Amino acid sequence: MNSLWFKQNKFLLAFAVAFIVMFGYVGWLLWGRYDTYKQTQDNLNQKLTQLGLLENNNPSPLESNVTLGDENHKHVQEAQRSLNQLVLRNSTVRPQRFASAIEFAQHLRKTVRQMEDSTEKAKITVPDNFRFGFIRYATAVPDKKHGAQLLERLGRQLLVIQELTKLVVASGVEQVDAIKRTDIEPRPRGAALSEDALADPVVVHPQEHYMVMPFELQLTCSAKALQKLINCIATSEKFLVIRYVSVEPETLQRKPDAAETLTAEGAAVAETVTLLPVLDRPLRLRVVVRLDYIEVLTPKAAARATK
Repeated sequence: MNSLWFKQNKFLLAFAVAFIVMFGYVGWLLWGRYDTYKQTQDNLNQKLTQLGLLENNNPSPLESNVTLGDENHKHVQEAQRSLNQLVLRNSTVRPQRFASAIEFAQHLRKTVRQMEDSTEKAKITVPDNFRFGFIRYATAVPDKKHGAQLLERLGRQLLVIQELTKLVVASGVEQVDAIKRTDIEPRPRGAALSEDALADPVVVHPQEHYMVMPFELQLTCSAKALQKLINCIATSEKFLVIRYVSVEPETLQRKPDAAETLTAEGAAVAETVTLLPVLDRPLRLRVVVRLDYIEVLTPKAAARATK
């Protein structure tokens, strides 16, 4: 080979050199990745071997583990039953069963008299003709066409109001202005809500197995009595949940007991200054307590309540 041949084949030589360099570079990269490839291949073969062992064997837990699992399952079931019984016992009001609407009306009058006596002994002021949330039945009885479920819910509401009255008496509240409840019985067409009825409905949650009955207390009391009442409601055996509490100072209409007439620079026109009397008792509060009675229902009771 001479220089003439190199000149004539310089492009071919350049291509061959470039190809050799590129081929060497690619080979170097592949050789560097070979260790990673081999490790991955080994891991895959190991997993496949384990899979084969699992497919060919019939693994089973030890006898001791089976026994322990059964015992734990029984303990969980017993704990669940105990919890359900405790919740039902503490959150369920069992009202008296009434054979007729007349029987309920008689029981209502008797219960209202008992609550009147308890508030009177505690020196709690209540409005005239106060019916503790049942003013609708002061001169009427429930319509018998609505069936036993109406009487059952009315009886349940009556028991809850009895409980609330006991808490009010125990708290030292000075005055009960109103006790309101949801009107269970449908109103006649065009009739308005009675003065002690709430617009909020009784809500039954069949899937969650509980029922919500709203109530409202309107009171006049001291801050100490209000604090004690809230604590009594929070620690009551019944499932009572306070929705909100509204508090404002009592507004008093006081008559002037003294007046002074001041005359400026001997003028004939005088200005009268009224001096209000000083209160001789602690400031009282006007309080509205909205709360819900929550009752946990058995599956049968939940199905019956939704009918």
